[in-house]
Amino acid sequence: MKKIFLSLIIFFALSNTAFAQDKVQEKKSKDPVVLAKMEIAELVKEIPLESSLENGLISLLTYKHETLAKVTTDKERNQVYETMKSKLDGSLTPEQLKKLKSNKKLYENLIK
Repeated sequence: MKKIFLSLIIFFALSNTAFAQDKVQEKKSKDPVVLAKMEIAELVKEIPLESSLENGLISLLTYKHETLAKVTTDKERNQVYETMKSKLDGSLTPEQLKKLKSNKKLYENLIK
């Protein structure tokens, strides 16, 4: 009986720890800075960027994720998309922009 009771306590302790780790991982995945850095990593794989431009784009993408988390209407969301599109178009050289737009999935991911 003691062994069964001890086994149950250990089982619940381990499952609780695993559940807590899942919550931490979920919270990190919604962090705007983490999301922005993940998107920049994808962009840098396609297009080499200067470090100053990379840092500026991280700030811009962080702003995007923070703002999209707060918007409540489609109109506001579309305004954020348009802002991102114009800022991204203005930040990259025409060659970089052409290469980025050729990868539609990455381009849409950066804007939306």
